[in-house]
Amino acid sequence: MASVNEGFVADEDVNLEKSQDLESRNSSASAKAREILGGDIDYSAARKAPLFIATIAASWGAFILGSFLGWSSPVQPQLQQIQNATVPPHVTNEESVWYVKLDNTEMAMVGSFVNLGALLGALSGGFLMDRFGRKLVLISLSLPFVVGWLLIIVAVDPSMLYIGRILGGAAGGIVSVVAPSYVGEISIPSVRGLLGFSFQLMVVLGILVVSLFGLGLDWRLISAIEAVFPFIFLVSVLYIPESPYYSVKKGKSSEARDALKWLRGPEYDMEQELAEMEARVRIELSQKSRFSDLWSSWAWKPVMVAIGLMVFQQLSGINAALFNAVAIFESAGSELDTLVAAVLLNVDQVLFCFISSLLVERLGRRTLFLISEVGMCISMFALGAFFFIKEQCENELEATPASDCQQQVTALGWLPLTSLILFIATFAVGAGPMPWLMFGEILPARVKGPGGSVASFTNWFLAFIVTLTFVDIQEAIGSSGAFWMFGGFCVLGIFFTLFLLPETKGKTPEQIQAFFGIHPPANVSSSD
Repeated sequence: MASVNEGFVADEDVNLEKSQDLESRNSSASAKAREILGGDIDYSAARKAPLFIATIAASWGAFILGSFLGWSSPVQPQLQQIQNATVPPHVTNEESVWYVKLDNTEMAMVGSFVNLGALLGALSGGFLMDRFGRKLVLISLSLPFVVGWLLIIVAVDPSMLYIGRILGGAAGGIVSVVAPSYVGEISIPSVRGLLGFSFQLMVVLGILVVSLFGLGLDWRLISAIEAVFPFIFLVSVLYIPESPYYSVKKGKSSEARDALKWLRGPEYDMEQELAEMEARVRIELSQKSRFSDLWSSWAWKPVMVAIGLMVFQQLSGINAALFNAVAIFESAGSELDTLVAAVLLNVDQVLFCFISSLLVERLGRRTLFLISEVGMCISMFALGAFFFIKEQCENELEATPASDCQQQVTALGWLPLTSLILFIATFAVGAGPMPWLMFGEILPARVKGPGGSVASFTNWFLAFIVTLTFVDIQEAIGSSGAFWMFGGFCVLGIFFTLFLLPETKGKTPEQIQAFFGIHPPANVSSSD
């Protein structure tokens, strides 16, 4: 019996020695990797034009997502057969198989189901891009985009519209995870901020284009034109290389070299950057990645900040402002057609998003997000004050018809319009684009896939909830109360920015993680 026990002890000693030897090798490899990561890469010879081409191609899916998001607004008068509305020619013969008329509930579902699809797609985006690669996933998304538009084109009842919108939203939700990650992985520090704006800029461009189509085209024709864009997306993504970081991660060093040569140009010395990628991959692969890593001591802080960015984007009041846009224009005494007013607001959003993209590397992400939160806060409280005065006047007129309070409301007609323009502009400067840019920068590589999915899911979940419940909120606490509520969230957003949000401009991933005070461990046992 003693000899058996001695055999067990001997085996344990051998296993312990092997384990210590493996740990020593891993520690040595990790130490070497961290030495490599400490160096500075010279990007002076790197070409920038291929980066812009690859970014536009990958972000083209965001343009299609914007088209899905913006489609319901200009086609609403047609789908609801609104009388006396200035709408393009469309089918009004009730006996036609192509006649479609939606009630308010059905129209609300058509509008919100894109967000529902997007939140479902966002959950799978991280897994898909880590399993199949950024490029292949982007290529495959052209199919659900096309099928979604085709279902809308041939729709003869609301259910076909619902399915088409959910499909388009699901593809858009996956794009919202994959495209920012791809752009972040191919970028160089000097233009990372500018390229990071591509996602939100393409979204608002998609919204603007579909609103322009809505000025003079039938809703089926609009959908048919939009169905062409996924084919452009497909061809564009076929042309660009896979993310070199993903190629290195899968052990395809030759493909990574080809990708870097395509992205940086033949005169660029890629060896140091490639060595840095390989070092990051060694550190990442030395650890067993699990979804539960999101709540590990070294990951939960950046994950929560990424989620916070998405929360304060959606709770800023953007849906409240756009929902009341018509009432705001009417309060200002404007006689503009509602479709034209929507186009002007979208132009405002595109213009300021573009301006912000030029300033992001000068002022920094954190500064622009702070400016955005302050501007939106002022706008929301100003809009709330105007609608409070208007609601009080309406109550006063019911009790005292001879009251002159309406003159006071008319005299303040400039306030809501000015506040709305300021709100859209400041949202486009920071709260709109910054979450999509920064979540890819602040998340550690090991949890970028699942972390990006959770952050994107949070965004689309809140968008769906706010869109679906806003009418009920407005009826419960009034327009003034709704605006003040969102203004309160903007105040919280200011404190979030001041005390929790790091500046990522010009910083390496290691420097960004240092802000949170905890580095991912060099080696983590599977039992952790």
